Amino acid sequence: MNPNKHKWHERLLGKQLLKCCNSDSIDLPLCSTSEAIGNSNVIGLYFCFANINSKSDDLTGKLRNLYEKLNSDNNSDRKRIEIVQVVLWVNNDVYSDFQSSHRECLLGLPWLALPFDEIELKARLSRRYRIKSGVPTLVLIDEDGATISVSAQDKLLEDPYGVNFPWRPRPVDQVLKDVALLPGGTFYKEHPNTMQDIHYKDIPAGIKGFYFSANWCPPCRAFTPQLSDMYKLVRKKEPNFEIIFISSDRSPQSFNTIVETMPWLVVPFQQSAVRAELAQLYGIRGIPTLLLLDTNGHVITMDARTELAEDPLAQNFPWKPRAVNILTERYAAKLQEFPAIVLFVDGEETELHFAESILTPAADAYYKKHNINFNSFQEDFLLSVENENYLQFLVGLDSETSDILRDLIGLDDVVPLLVGVDIPNRRFAVMEYGIELNVDSCSDFVDKFQNGNVEFVGIKGQ
Repeated sequence: MNPNKHKWHERLLGKQLLKCCNSDSIDLPLCSTSEAIGNSNVIGLYFCFANINSKSDDLTGKLRNLYEKLNSDNNSDRKRIEIVQVVLWVNNDVYSDFQSSHRECLLGLPWLALPFDEIELKARLSRRYRIKSGVPTLVLIDEDGATISVSAQDKLLEDPYGVNFPWRPRPVDQVLKDVALLPGGTFYKEHPNTMQDIHYKDIPAGIKGFYFSANWCPPCRAFTPQLSDMYKLVRKKEPNFEIIFISSDRSPQSFNTIVETMPWLVVPFQQSAVRAELAQLYGIRGIPTLLLLDTNGHVITMDARTELAEDPLAQNFPWKPRAVNILTERYAAKLQEFPAIVLFVDGEETELHFAESILTPAADAYYKKHNINFNSFQEDFLLSVENENYLQFLVGLDSETSDILRDLIGLDDVVPLLVGVDIPNRRFAVMEYGIELNVDSCSDFVDKFQNGNVEFVGIKGQ
């Protein structure tokens, strides 16, 4: 275990957890998060739903049996697995009974749970692991906080005795090793000199997209033509770019209908086990989903569909994480979790370049200081950030999203305007009026914001 990563426990799960086992008291006892899970090889985050508990009963029983078996068979002082249960509530149901239902879900269980009142933490974990409402989910994490699996409930049902625990997923090249990929209906128009029998290893080195979709899904049918246009556009610049389609269709006829229009490669319909394993490997929660892998097989983005919607000409393809981003609805949602430095400017392209030239040096210095390398971005990179107060850097253009944020904070409609926004702590700060906005003054403001040496103003209505 890496001793420098011991703080990830509290960053991910908070400072205290509930002990569920054998307590008849009204309030379940609390314990230190690091002490409770720090002596475990694997940590399982078990997301369940209090108001549809019947759907979780079978999975809970199997998970309990596995938990007791693995830890009773273990000859070491370390636990093979520790479980932290995260009890959620389906949004469209009445919330008033949640507290009593929350406790009922946990009584008599042998593991730990997030406290009832950790509402924001539960929401953050749900977004992080893309938990689908109403679907009980088991996420497995190793001792350093790295994700092993985001859909281990499927493996639990297949292997209830944990013979192959912790079910580390096979890499994609192994999953597809023996699969002969099919050409889409228009594949050879884009690849006139390609061999007939194509395997994953035969695809030239380059960015690869995995497209999870189905003909029965209306949003999929709408997105596929957009993706086809992007695919052809990108291949003019990067001819090694390739997409592989993984179908969720329910019949060969439906599958054949959608494949006829596709210019890329396809996992055959009869390879149902392979299609299911790929969906488990990447934790696919819904369709359409487009993810991109770099040349080493590492995930660049799980949300290329949204990236394409925001960048229809694919000018920023393959949409690697950047130090400075435009304030869109997607990044606005992250303001609920992390503070940000936002530079509001007009929507003209010259103003965007100006904003990026001001913010980028400050952002680069911040990420260098906290050892965040965007060129080797991983899903769990925030766990290695020394400062819990992770900071985003955003350009607020003339848009509805910018207007909503301005209204929330109560900002004047002036540009350029440099603001530090800290919604988690319900406060913000504005760089003093009259100071020339340049690289040095921006960096100075960022340092002061980080250190709390600015004049904070409370956010109204928060």
